[in-house]
Amino acid sequence: MSGFEQKYRIFLELCTEDYLIRYANKGLYKRSLKELDNGVTVQYSWNDASVSCQLSDGTHCTLENTLDHWQCSCPSDNICKHILISILYYQREHQTEDTLNQGEAASSAELEPESVLVTESRFRWMIESDLAPLIKSFSSSLIEEVLFRLRYPEQIELLEDSLLTVRLVKQEIEVSYTEEASLAKALCKIKQTAGNMAKLEALLRYRMQQGLDDTEAISGRVHDTTFSLQTVRECRSMLAGLLKTGLARLPQSYMAQLETLAITAHSGHLPEIERSLRGIQGELLLFFNRHVRFSMQSMLNRVSKLYLALQVLEQEKVSTFKQSQLIGSFRSKYYTVPELHLYGLGADAWETRSGYRGITYYFYCFDDAEIYTYSDVRAVYYEDNPFSYTEHYGSFTPWLPNLTFRQFAGEEVQFRSVKVNEEHRLSSGEGARLTLLPRTGVEEVNLGKYMQDVASVLAEDSRPFELFSVPQERLAMIKVARVVEHRFDKQSQDLILTMESDQGETLDLTLPYSTEWETMIKRLESGYGPRTLEQFYAFVRIEQQRIYPISFLKGPTVISLKLDTGYGRTGRIGRL
Repeated sequence: MSGFEQKYRIFLELCTEDYLIRYANKGLYKRSLKELDNGVTVQYSWNDASVSCQLSDGTHCTLENTLDHWQCSCPSDNICKHILISILYYQREHQTEDTLNQGEAASSAELEPESVLVTESRFRWMIESDLAPLIKSFSSSLIEEVLFRLRYPEQIELLEDSLLTVRLVKQEIEVSYTEEASLAKALCKIKQTAGNMAKLEALLRYRMQQGLDDTEAISGRVHDTTFSLQTVRECRSMLAGLLKTGLARLPQSYMAQLETLAITAHSGHLPEIERSLRGIQGELLLFFNRHVRFSMQSMLNRVSKLYLALQVLEQEKVSTFKQSQLIGSFRSKYYTVPELHLYGLGADAWETRSGYRGITYYFYCFDDAEIYTYSDVRAVYYEDNPFSYTEHYGSFTPWLPNLTFRQFAGEEVQFRSVKVNEEHRLSSGEGARLTLLPRTGVEEVNLGKYMQDVASVLAEDSRPFELFSVPQERLAMIKVARVVEHRFDKQSQDLILTMESDQGETLDLTLPYSTEWETMIKRLESGYGPRTLEQFYAFVRIEQQRIYPISFLKGPTVISLKLDTGYGRTGRIGRL
């Protein structure tokens, strides 16, 4: 017996009925058996790493000791009956008595109660094997996407026969694993990259069900921590100079230094450092202009966090994963999620101190009880790159050509195959399918942790300071009985709307004045709309002990304050 024939016989022990049916299909398997019963024969010629099979019907096949690689003279692009016949004929004609006896023993063992333990032991590798060699051939981008998908709940179903099949219910994908500790030998109808992703995801979800968490163990494979250490030292030195000099004696030429350093950080692969420098630049501009909204506390927080991050990067003593969190990324990576059921909460227009303008649309997700956003953003620190809020708010969405963003902000929708990133931002990329659903009244929606009373909103933010995490907005939904007062504070240039709850508690909502929202401020200040508004919900953002309203909701209606009351559309707010 040749060396390869021995390997081939070991491979044929794997080729059970279940294995072949899952690799091909039941109909093809039955047709192959029928051909054998009708008298088709096979002659085998053994090579060093393959076997040549000559079928009596004139077809010629070449097989290896895996079904991933084969050749057949027939025109089929997929596994064909000739391949199955070549396998089944050898099994019928050349199986040894020992193999047959083992098969009989295994069949009788199925009747015994302890056979469950035997079956389980055949697949112990799925929870006991070291993952490193199993995922060695997988790319870092594939592993990263699988890790991201694990954040979303997915029901799995298990079927044990000669294979262990894991079914991802929501995605309608089945992956069958053999007794051999190899993902390459696992079976999945989906081919190429998507199939490899399904094999790894199903394995990790199975391990999660068994109480194992592999996230930290394999996260080191997916993070790029290449950056310019010299730029980090320059940034820290400059911030140290700022702290030593103090704001009062700081020359305005310091703004140009910040801009130069931000550009250097960009070229040094330090995107989060670049963003932080531009944020400090925006704060300083307010300080030099003696603007009422300059906050010394905000400035100190920005400088302190950036300085600490630079110090950690310079020491190079943290893990690859934590380094990647400090470095950030220029563009967020988006990954496909099978489906999302979203409830529109309104839209907010904004402009950052680092030179960006945009509109963010907020949605509550029923699937994971989190808030998702879609942002239309433009960098406007160059004079020839303007951004019109009115134009973008009235434009059509990329998912449905007849749906405007103004409508999108107040809809209940179902996304399928939509891409999202780590911050729960939606992508406008191709492939997503959007379906409009009948909108539920806000009073009937369970908003989970985001539904808060006045006392919890006014409470100090108890979230711990975390250097190795992306700062998240603090958002809340508040039930309001009525608007009891509205006034304009000339000193702070803020419009204050005082709300009252059903329990008599009051809460001030702050709308900062700017020329962009002059119409909105004047109309709300005059009491147009809000003075008749009762028993509604306010969706708010909480920053530095101030509460900024984003939208008002009642029943199925949503009013985005800046965008729906700032450009002559205030008639809607009176009908909330």
